[in-house]
Amino acid sequence: MFDDIIRELKRLEQPRRVSINVALDDKGYYDRECPNSECGGHFKVLFDDWRDKVRDEQVFCPFCRHEDESGAWNTPEQQRYIEQVAHAEMSRLLNGALSRAVSRTRPRHFGGGLLRLSMSLSYKPGSIPAVFPVSAREELRQDFTCEACGCRYASLGASFFCPACGHNSAASCFDNTLETVRKTVAAFAGIRSAIEQEANADAAADAAADAIRQVLEDQFPRLVGAFERLNEALFAKLPNESQFIRKGNVFQRLDDAATLWMQATGKGYGDFLDAGELQRLKLLFQRRHVLSHRQGIVDQAYLDKSGDRTYAVGQRLVFRDADVLELIDLLARVAAGLRSLI
Repeated sequence: MFDDIIRELKRLEQPRRVSINVALDDKGYYDRECPNSECGGHFKVLFDDWRDKVRDEQVFCPFCRHEDESGAWNTPEQQRYIEQVAHAEMSRLLNGALSRAVSRTRPRHFGGGLLRLSMSLSYKPGSIPAVFPVSAREELRQDFTCEACGCRYASLGASFFCPACGHNSAASCFDNTLETVRKTVAAFAGIRSAIEQEANADAAADAAADAIRQVLEDQFPRLVGAFERLNEALFAKLPNESQFIRKGNVFQRLDDAATLWMQATGKGYGDFLDAGELQRLKLLFQRRHVLSHRQGIVDQAYLDKSGDRTYAVGQRLVFRDADVLELIDLLARVAAGLRSLI
């Protein structure tokens, strides 16, 4: 009596292609996530370019340049959605197979006399799980177009490599980073208002202040990181760059970086900023160092290197909107000068 069921189930052994509706954001971008456990960076690729420019066999992470095949870049939400779609499709096929088998199965009777056994088979199709598409988040982000292949992608914060071809886009990334940080600082009033609407007055004020402080402080390593990548990309274009040994994160150390550029081109950061501006840039870089490595707590090394006499050892640095905007202006002017050397 189970022959019909077995035949129907065997039909399900063949591979099947299932269509999935891809959720895109309002600009047509597709959410992606780096499968490298050490990175996990979230980014977006314009879906038309993901389909037409990105190769199935090789995709690059914009942050760490990890390489993997195209099917490895789903976000956790997308992966759950894909599994739900597969489950729903299997449920539909199984419901249909069992329903067809049962419709061809007749009741069977066994025995006679005083004992009569009757067996019949019935099947009630189960419910097919409802599938809801993944909603792509719309965040304050940076949009990029690869200088080498034209692939359009986006990320939250600085990214450095094209997902389609792996090209180092540090130069264009730097300009986008400056513009995005400016927008972030300008958006602080909106951030404060949004937080205050979700909490009581006292808690809201504290939460808003803490959130803005955190976002503001995040901009310092973000700007310095983009400036470092720009220096690396520009220096690599010099015809004599192979003659110079670069030790460690040399472009995070302003004096060492300026000396390196001076040796290679005859000009350094001091050619693009006056003495006072260069000193301010060094101070802001030192503050970024303390923020990243000492959680903003001042030590003697900071005081010695920066010459900052507004703090004492053990105090915590205070960062202001004006500091971020000043750093943007100084970095933009140095960057313009370095570009003129290439």
